[in-house]
Amino acid sequence: MVVPAAFSSSRDLSDLQELAEQIRPVVLARQAVLPVCGPLEQVIPDRGLVRGSTIALGGVGATSLALQLIAAASKNGSWIVVVGLSDLAPVAVLEAGLDAGHVAFIDPGGSGRQVDVLAALIGSVDIVVLDSRLSFRDSDIRRLGSRLRERGSILVVVSPGNEPTSQWSSDLVFTVHDQQWEGLGCGHGHLRSRRVHVGVGGRGRASRNMQHELSLLATDGQVAVAECEDGGGTVVAFGR
Repeated sequence: MVVPAAFSSSRDLSDLQELAEQIRPVVLARQAVLPVCGPLEQVIPDRGLVRGSTIALGGVGATSLALQLIAAASKNGSWIVVVGLSDLAPVAVLEAGLDAGHVAFIDPGGSGRQVDVLAALIGSVDIVVLDSRLSFRDSDIRRLGSRLRERGSILVVVSPGNEPTSQWSSDLVFTVHDQQWEGLGCGHGHLRSRRVHVGVGGRGRASRNMQHELSLLATDGQVAVAECEDGGGTVVAFGR
């Protein structure tokens, strides 16, 4: 589902609020943690996505990791709305295993209505994936953060190719770095996977920064645990 771009009028915002009301999650009160795929449970302190939390991801491969992070919740029936990230192809969402029937894309464009858009979505959908390149005032961030904790939605802020944003007060932070492709021989071959190092930190139980090695497979759509060659950290393989 793609919601047209510029929210330039109150009518546009009214349409968005009507859509949000139609898809309002029915599990907010009884399901405090949304599931993640089995291997990711090993790298997330709460073994799932805690409602009311903010998650920040940054670095090369951050968007791919974000999709893998929310795939299990999508398969479980959660509604997901992507705000911004115009360079994210819908086919990538399908390849990551999300349920296309429960994903919507919204591009606020240059309307400056991203605050209204986000406020309408929080509490109406389970997960909002937000482009960190969209601008918000500090006062708006504080107000939206309070609304997020009260209503129980999850905010996933993605910084493609850059460090995770510090503008939002994040409960969980993923920093993706040191990308290495595998599969090419001496100038020929097929790319089979890419390995990345991911730092996981945040607040509370995530305050102890941990390093993990993740492998994003290019051959199938399965998620599996691989063995760590040097005996340290965790290696998780993601299908694409």
